[in-house]
Amino acid sequence: MTPCSVIIPAAGSGSRFGSTIPKQFLLLRGRPILAHTVERFRGSGRAFRIILCADAAQRARVEEMITVNGWAEAEIADGGDTRQESVLNGLELIGGDDSNLVAVHDAVRPFFSRATFERVLEAATEFGAAVPVTPMVETVHRTEGGYIRGTPDRSLLVSAQTPQCFRLGILREALQRARTEGISGTDEAGLVARFGHSVRIVDGDRFNMKITQPEDLYAAETNFDRWSAQL
Repeated sequence: MTPCSVIIPAAGSGSRFGSTIPKQFLLLRGRPILAHTVERFRGSGRAFRIILCADAAQRARVEEMITVNGWAEAEIADGGDTRQESVLNGLELIGGDDSNLVAVHDAVRPFFSRATFERVLEAATEFGAAVPVTPMVETVHRTEGGYIRGTPDRSLLVSAQTPQCFRLGILREALQRARTEGISGTDEAGLVARFGHSVRIVDGDRFNMKITQPEDLYAAETNFDRWSAQL
């Protein structure tokens, strides 16, 4: 089995959520969302190392979570000003062969299935990079100046999820190049593809939601038992 490390950027401020508490630390069924996410990986049997990227102001909180929950495979990397910087800091803690696998996952996606994780691991082992996606179900328009300027073919569009998985050397190269060239991406798969690497898409999971808005947390609370039960 190819070794797999997991990096979870957890340094965000949660400004879009509108909370004074970063959303990864908000409670879901009495536990921080981040705790549910980490336990999901621990239960998969495929993550031997989990790196949590934490802002300096939240480091003590994350250290306490690791101790209280007995996460022996978890450690902390410094959170950066951006997601890319956080992931790069996480990569600095990972040594070993560049062919080893590293997965990157949103701290506030606590419901990904084990099957989704297995699919990205298998695809990344074969192709070097993989991302779970779901079909675009709504029409998407390109707008400018308050008007519709074009309508892309929906059949060619997908929504990206995490965990995204890469060979260590491929991800490190893409992120270092992005830093050098001053390029900012919204996810790792997009940056890896931008710099010429093929990224394999695999089926994502419609329950693998990202908790971004207050209504998302309400939905997660309401559907917790059903969504967390999926394998």
